[in-house]
Parts: sequence; C-alpha cells; structure tokens
Amino acid sequence: MSNFTVSSSPHVTQKNNSTRIIMADVLIALAPVVVASVYFFGYHVLINIVACAIGCMGFEMLYGMFVKKAWNKEGFKNSSVWDLSCFVTAVLLALNLPAAMDVWGMNVYSASGKILFSFDTILVCLLGSLVAIVLVKQLFGGIGRNFANPALTARVFLFITFSTAFVASQTIGLGIQASTGATWLSGAKETNGTVLYNLFIGNVGSAAVGETCVIAILLGYIYLSVRRVIDFRVPLMIIGWTAVFALLFDGLIKSSLTGGKLMENMLAHVLSGGLIFGAVFMATDYATSPNTFKGNCIYCFGIALITVLIRVFAAYPEGMSFAVLIMNCFVPLIDRFVYPKPFGYVRPEKSKKVKSEKSAAAKEETK
Repeated sequence: MSNFTVSSSPHVTQKNNSTRIIMADVLIALAPVVVASVYFFGYHVLINIVACAIGCMGFEMLYGMFVKKAWNKEGFKNSSVWDLSCFVTAVLLALNLPAAMDVWGMNVYSASGKILFSFDTILVCLLGSLVAIVLVKQLFGGIGRNFANPALTARVFLFITFSTAFVASQTIGLGIQASTGATWLSGAKETNGTVLYNLFIGNVGSAAVGETCVIAILLGYIYLSVRRVIDFRVPLMIIGWTAVFALLFDGLIKSSLTGGKLMENMLAHVLSGGLIFGAVFMATDYATSPNTFKGNCIYCFGIALITVLIRVFAAYPEGMSFAVLIMNCFVPLIDRFVYPKPFGYVRPEKSKKVKSEKSAAAKEETK
C-alpha cells in the first residue's frame, strides 16, 4: 500500500497548467511593463525590483524553513519559492511604488538635487516584502489561501505608513519631453489630445511606476488572455463599468461637462491611475477573486464603483488599490451566495400531498 498515492480526481496532471508555469506566464506578461517603467522612470525601477525580489524570496524561504524546522539542504530544495509566486509578488510590489522615495533622508543626491541612489526606497521595498509574504501570504497558509492580493495589500500598507513619501515620480524624458511630477488625477484634470496621448504611452508622472504605459499593460493582457491564464472578461468589465461611473459621477454630476469634454474626461479616467494595471494584474488573482462568472460580475461592478467614488468624492485622488482590496474581502461572501448549479441538477417538484397539506394549513390559519 505504500506505493499508492492518494490524489483528487480526475487524477490527471497537466504539465502546462502548474503553478510554476502560470507564474512564469505572469512574469512574461509583466516584462513589457517593466521595460516601459525603466524607460520612463530610469534605473531606480530595476533597483526596486531586485530589492523586492531578494526580500520576497528571502522572507518566504526563511519562513518555510522556520515552520518546517528544516534548516538544511532539503529545506532549501523543498521551499515554496521555486513556484515563482514570490517573484510575481516582488515585481508587482516594485511596480506599485514610486521610482525613488525620501523617507529617512538616507539617499545619495546629485549636485542638482536629484536622487542618484535611494537607500530609503530599498528599505521600503524590504518592509513591503515582509508584509506581503509573511503577514498576507504565509501566515494564511501560503499561495492560494491568502485573503487579499499580497502585493496590493503591501502597497496600501506602505502608502498609509509613508503617505508623504508617495510623491509622483517624474519621467526622465528619454526621446520625449519629460512630464511633470503631478498625476492627471491629482492635477488640474485638463483634457485634450496631447494629454490623452501622454496617458496612453505612459509619459505622465506617477506614484506607481508600472501603471502609466497603457500599451505595455495591454501587451501583457493579450498574452495572459491568449494563454488563458486570466479570464479576459474581468478587466473589460472593470474598465467598462469605470467608464460608465466616471461619465456619471465626475462628468455629469460633479463637473457638469458636455460634448467632447465629457468623453475626454471619461477616457482620461480610464487611462489614468492604476485602473488598467490593477484590472489586468491585480483583480484577476485566482485566490482573491470569485470562482464563478456571476460572482466576477458583482466583483468587477464593486471595484469600478468604489474606485470612481474615491476618485470623485474622497480626498485621495486614486482609488483602485483600495477598491480591489475591499472587494477581495467580499469574495468569500460572494462565493457563498453565488455558486454554479451542479451539472444535470433538476429542482425536484413538490409532491401533491405536501401541497395539499400546506394549503389546508393555510386555510386553517385564515379561519
């Protein structure tokens, strides 16, 4: 009997659908976003990715060895870091941060006052890695058991902790005119063809370097959709509902726009902030999104609604991170009440005897 292995049905292993393959696909999809971020914001982005990768890998490996008490070669080989999920978290976390931050003043500056090397940002990356891997992922049982997206939760934690340091990074102007440090959502919200073009290509200031270049994000979206890693309908539903709510709440109710300005304002809402990046890479997380299409419809509706309400009526200009995190907490409730009908299930009809007894009881109550 020791030679038998107990496994769940259908007892078929699909090599192309393993956790490692899925995580590798996500990393490939993130590659264009990384390239665009480095192009627009400079080498600081690469330093942040390396710092987050070292932090996420180190914390996950140390936690696994500590829990299993396997401080040896076998513990190293059997570590969960080899499924690549920690590296996905690392890249997502780094792309959700500014290029360089000034928190404790431990930075190296040039004569013109620009940051050449930021020790502060590296420490912030390591702190975010600790929160994402240990507090959000591993303490809840590891991959697939976390209640919220680890990178997104770490980003919100860092923003609340170091809110004054989350200043929008300015693009460095390689081949194009450099942007200002302000984002469209936190600025004057001017809309014209040039503004929409810059939002589309990524030549805008941003407090999250990975959310600016829509072209790069769309390339990742197409790759993940073709590889069937994500449900291609989820990002489209979030973007569609956001456009509707932006048109209603900001364009008509708050700003009272009409004609072309109304449509330009709606497009700017869709292209700005972390909406498309979050819709493609955050909201589609397997562990923190509903298991049914109907559940995902509710999930996407909630993300879009909360995002626009925060953007339009709250003091914080961007709400995508908070919206996804809030809806992550509602996913267990959605899955509880929205579930698929079992295959071949037919609702049994009530027998005539039961119906007659209920009707008789109803008549007695009326008497």
